[in-house]
Amino acid sequence: KAKLRFEVITTDDFLAIKETKERNKLAAMKLLILIAYYAYLSKQEYIPIVLTQMLQLTLQHGICNESCIALANSSYLLLQFKDVAGSKRLAELALLLLKKPQAKKYLPSVYAAVYSGVFCWYNHLKLSETLLWQGYQEGMLVGDIEFAFVNATASLQNRFLYGAQLTLLEQDIELCRKRMIEYGQASQFAICSPLQHAVSKLVYFTGDPLSETDNIIRKKETSELSLTKTNFMLDASIYFYSCIVEYIFGNYDSAADKTQERWIMEKECSRTSKYYGSTAFYDCLICVAMARKSKKEKWVTLAESARSKVKQFAKFGKSNCDHKCLLVQAEILDVEGNAEDASSSYDAAIDAAEKSGFVNEQAIASERAGDFYLRHGNTRSSHYYDKARNLYHQWGALAKADHLYKSTPS
Repeated sequence: KAKLRFEVITTDDFLAIKETKERNKLAAMKLLILIAYYAYLSKQEYIPIVLTQMLQLTLQHGICNESCIALANSSYLLLQFKDVAGSKRLAELALLLLKKPQAKKYLPSVYAAVYSGVFCWYNHLKLSETLLWQGYQEGMLVGDIEFAFVNATASLQNRFLYGAQLTLLEQDIELCRKRMIEYGQASQFAICSPLQHAVSKLVYFTGDPLSETDNIIRKKETSELSLTKTNFMLDASIYFYSCIVEYIFGNYDSAADKTQERWIMEKECSRTSKYYGSTAFYDCLICVAMARKSKKEKWVTLAESARSKVKQFAKFGKSNCDHKCLLVQAEILDVEGNAEDASSSYDAAIDAAEKSGFVNEQAIASERAGDFYLRHGNTRSSHYYDKARNLYHQWGALAKADHLYKSTPS
């Protein structure tokens, strides 16, 4: 009922709600904020109860500074229940409350919830990434160190997802992780570890078992990630980035194994790691790759299921997902034997990714197009492989560019 009240309330009526001065209610809201945060890290099943209580307190006793956090976190929670419209409305109300001077201190926690949440569904990831970085800077200024680094982590993740230059991203990840250690932010340091290792592999990994660089990367990854698998957020991050890297390097069996492990984990946790459609996108690509390799129908079915999820995200964020939809469409058409339509869909995916500025996924689409033409004995494959190599270089994935050069016809 509390959620529905906030979803239908007009902006004027919302701003007209009185401010509470009751000390015990203010103290209760502050306590519930802490409980909600730690529940988010470890006991997610308690989050709806805590947030509902905060919303009810706001409705019954009036607005306080902490109400913006209740609204922002409720917005984030509603995404798990696929209530995107409701999530967007609560996020907008939370941002309205931030205009009150006394509420400014909560900007980092509100930004972390809304700009790594619903506005990543609607807006280009680059826009959210910029605002999340602003949340990090503001958090450091006002002394909200914990949420400053929550924003920083989300900002770095978005940069990876939309294909920001990897060598620059690597430098910023390393700088942030050093600051996380300096400020005792162990949880965010851990969450950044899988991202850092993914970037390192794409930039440096050679695939040579005798390579000293590869051995250093493996040892560091094993050492750090063995310490991080303690809750959903960390596990989801590990599986997600590992799957992406394994898929990009063509290690489809490993990528599929990790994907299936993540699915099992998500069932046990009653949560999913969506990453604004990116999870479903890579799930679909991995399933298609396994369908080609194993010739088993189950992988086509799983790919179709993942594709439908990507299409759901595209309804809200075309700039983030249109090219994803086109690429998974091309891949499934190819598996189904519809070569003519697949060919045009690959080109459309490449063009759409370029238009949206996702150089990483433009590179992947170009490589898949090269594979498509190679399977069909068409010499156009070399054009697409050359394009893919150039795009991987542009992204900064130098190790992948070299891998593609060595593994495909010149």
